[in-house]
Amino acid sequence: MKRSIVNAIACVCAFAAFAGTDATVNVTATLKDGSSVRGDFLTKSITGATLFAKKLVLTPSIVKTVNFTSTNGEAKVELSNGDRFAISVSNDVFAVRSILGNLKIPRASLRVMSLSARAAAAKGGAMGGLIFHCTFDDAASITSPAVGPAGTFMTGTFEDGKIGKALLTKPYTNHAAFEFLQGFLRDSGCIEFWAKILKPSPMIGDGGDPRLLAITRADNRDFVFNVDIVSNDGGGNSGFALRTWYGGKASIRGMRPLRYQDLFPAGDWRDWHHYAILWDINGISGLPGSPKTALLVDGKLTIGTEYDTILIMPSTKAHVLGITCDPALSPRHNTKSPFLIDDIKIWDYAKTDVLNP
Repeated sequence: MKRSIVNAIACVCAFAAFAGTDATVNVTATLKDGSSVRGDFLTKSITGATLFAKKLVLTPSIVKTVNFTSTNGEAKVELSNGDRFAISVSNDVFAVRSILGNLKIPRASLRVMSLSARAAAAKGGAMGGLIFHCTFDDAASITSPAVGPAGTFMTGTFEDGKIGKALLTKPYTNHAAFEFLQGFLRDSGCIEFWAKILKPSPMIGDGGDPRLLAITRADNRDFVFNVDIVSNDGGGNSGFALRTWYGGKASIRGMRPLRYQDLFPAGDWRDWHHYAILWDINGISGLPGSPKTALLVDGKLTIGTEYDTILIMPSTKAHVLGITCDPALSPRHNTKSPFLIDDIKIWDYAKTDVLNP
């Protein structure tokens, strides 16, 4: 018991510097009626009394779980270093910023709070920095990504990837989803990732064959962003077909039978390729013509036709990023063919040097 107490106090001290930084603490609050709320934990500290301290102040960044055993605040706490102890929690309510807005959850209604802290986004000078990074090394990398909001892992396996492990996707299946609150995605940005096509047939089909990822509005589930490889996307476009908030782009005009070799250098379509989707309401500086949206494959600009202008700004709504689609929608919206996806990153500016960290 003495060693546990010492470890607990040492843990509080060791994490003091980290807790003072601009860290993000995500929470999943499970209520006594069985419902749950996920979002950013806004309460600055968890306070209470224990056997070894009449007043203990815990920074949320070092807390893993708070398991309430009664309505009077009695709880069992587990810290991120594995220490466990009983505490009488004095907080009456906990503040959470969820997809429903800012909420105040009464302590008496809580069963369990699970917290997960991540370091602040890495800054990139005046332009901005990294706001999301999921390695897809395992299920834990989805539920607790390296940077950014926690995700939900539904199903899937992990195989050797471009960097460590990668998520293997299957047709018409939801694998993972991440909820982005209003204001998380901005009016400029970049989403980059690695993917490897696994389909045995050399011919590209209609729709998402594969659909690499999709983003929908959280309020009405409308598509506002998706990346497909298609011979017909339903809008008269083929090849690499991209849809973003500020319009879409396709590498080939018109609908036509396509082989993967028509899009990638001969013989390498089953290799790993790097994809980067850029957008900027004021035009992407550094690209020819300063387009509002662009797709880069292996660092090279895919020139295509602008189409399907979308008026809604990303910063005004909450969104759901799905691998390969929003789990609230029909499975028919998911990928039609399997692929591996690895190391997805989101930046809060239109990062054109996408192959550099």
